[in-house]
Amino acid sequence: MRLVLPLLLGLSLTILSPVHATENDEAITMLERMTEAAKELTYEGVFAYQSGKNLQSIRIYHRADARGELERLISLNGAAREVIRSNDMVTCINPEGRQVNVSRRPLGRGFPSDLPRRLSSATPFYDVELGDMDRIAGRKAQELVIKPLDQYRYGYRLWVDADTHLLLKSELVGNDGDVLETFAFSSLNTDVHIPEHKFQPQMSGEEMTWHRSEPEKPLNTAVHSQQSLWRAQWLPEGFAQVAYQTRLRASNGADVEQRVYSDGLSSVSVFIEKIRARHNHLQGGSHVGAINAFGTVMNAHFVTVVGEVPAQTVEKVGQNIQFVGIE
Repeated sequence: MRLVLPLLLGLSLTILSPVHATENDEAITMLERMTEAAKELTYEGVFAYQSGKNLQSIRIYHRADARGELERLISLNGAAREVIRSNDMVTCINPEGRQVNVSRRPLGRGFPSDLPRRLSSATPFYDVELGDMDRIAGRKAQELVIKPLDQYRYGYRLWVDADTHLLLKSELVGNDGDVLETFAFSSLNTDVHIPEHKFQPQMSGEEMTWHRSEPEKPLNTAVHSQQSLWRAQWLPEGFAQVAYQTRLRASNGADVEQRVYSDGLSSVSVFIEKIRARHNHLQGGSHVGAINAFGTVMNAHFVTVVGEVPAQTVEKVGQNIQFVGIE
């Protein structure tokens, strides 16, 4: 587990009391068990996901067997939506848009099977500590506190089922301590057999359009440095480029270059678009919930940085994008 080894190395370089060292070892062990539980348990329940003023109530079915993982999420309020995941294949169904997207990409933030996976691949720039015992969805839960070691990313508070080690609740925490996003089970059953029909979509028909896309390959930085005229001169420590594409097209017909940088848990996207006449664009900062954005103009291009990171992070990244030409 990539998160555990760097944290243990960090602990070995720090003078800690025996009690503190033991607590950190216990926190890391629980984090490992939580990651395994998200993949190996069969369960069903209802959880709420809140970001800003938006609140969603979602039913989840998750089954793990010899064939791997099968998961179905159904939105219980607002527009009818479903997400079905078979191992790494994710299907998103949105009847309002009359479109179904199939992609080998992880589920979005907030879903209980996604956060442990991202935590397990995070860099050593977060500290993990035990918190207090609590009660979530009628179950005894141990709190885990995940603290960033700088001001350029958010932290988390997690509540893990003391019996099954399943993630019961998570809070995305800003630098000022404010809770920016929350996921929490209101009901959960882990002693259950889930029949096959529970994983079949309720929303289907000829009016739907199915799209399949392959996973984005790991970035070859040598190749892309020749293709791009732009470079990020500053990133938070531990961030690296994980994706690059120019397939997007703006509404005015201009090509848009996108780069994604991540530490495994947090990420930012940089969009670069040539200026066209009569085209409005974000300049300065903006935010929706935990998502911050910063826009500026340089070398006759709009540059926009968007990410689930603090405002100062997207601003500093945006101010340090540099036009370098082809080497």
